[in-house]
Amino acid sequence: MTEQPIKIIFGVDGSYSQHLAVTLVSLLENNPANRFDILVVTLNMAESDRGKLAALAARFGNVELAFQPFDISRYSHFRTDNHISHASYLRIFLPQILPESVEKVLYLDCDLVVRHDIAPLWRTQLGDKVLGAVRNPFFVRHDDLEMPAGADYFNAGVLLMNLTRWRALDGTARLIRFIEAHHDHLWAHDQDALNAVFCGEIRELAPAWNFQTAMLWSEPEGLSLGYQQFRRLLKDPGIVHYTTPSKPWHFANRHPYKETYFQYLAKTPYSGFQPRDITLGSLLTRLRSWPQSAFRDRLPDAYYPTRRLFRQLKAQVKTAGLGSKA
Repeated sequence: MTEQPIKIIFGVDGSYSQHLAVTLVSLLENNPANRFDILVVTLNMAESDRGKLAALAARFGNVELAFQPFDISRYSHFRTDNHISHASYLRIFLPQILPESVEKVLYLDCDLVVRHDIAPLWRTQLGDKVLGAVRNPFFVRHDDLEMPAGADYFNAGVLLMNLTRWRALDGTARLIRFIEAHHDHLWAHDQDALNAVFCGEIRELAPAWNFQTAMLWSEPEGLSLGYQQFRRLLKDPGIVHYTTPSKPWHFANRHPYKETYFQYLAKTPYSGFQPRDITLGSLLTRLRSWPQSAFRDRLPDAYYPTRRLFRQLKAQVKTAGLGSKA
């Protein structure tokens, strides 16, 4: 439990209102002892959706919820792709949106569910670091972002933000300049910019605070974990973040925490939702992925060692092949 309210901020496109509702319910249900001051910065959110979200929050006695629209038309030239809209860039404007008196805030994406008490996350001391974030596995585009080779790259879906330090570094202006100068290389949009501009200014958080879909494919060493630590992470993450374009609300998705999303969805005003992408193609995709995902989810103690052995054998075969060519 925290003495003062935990300050949380979301940046949301109106089309993600349902998913924000899921995130809110998961957060508030699993944190009854904490108080929250939540601001939702919106792009194109309908009044009806604001009303549903406000009514949902009112069911809980530990939260103050407010909305603030943001006009991003001045930055409409920022790169967007597929499921990434301009709402993703709202993160970089938060220190300007919030009053100077707010020195620290927790930013959350709304394609995630909170499973545990987040007071320990909130109490994390950042010192002179700008951000606290969880490493994003499999990053290799250091040259594109003018980052030192081997520098850590972090996921921006859960950010503990030191606004005092950000403002002192003129962070928003620097990010805007970087985004405009590197448009073609920003495959991960503002996340790329945050990592490049604040390289060396980010404190690494435990993977449990942002369990990303890519971590399902990672090896323990890629997350600086031992095998048993990795298994505990898979079994009991504090925050599940549905990264990648395939989301739990898609019919073909087979994320191990897909049902968790729908458990919380059932407690929102959007409980009548049904996937809209039920087609022959999505059915075939789901069927093709079923054997591996079933093996992973039902027999994890066999799946992960087997996968590790297979990858090692594949690497040895590849090395042997290269040696024979030489």
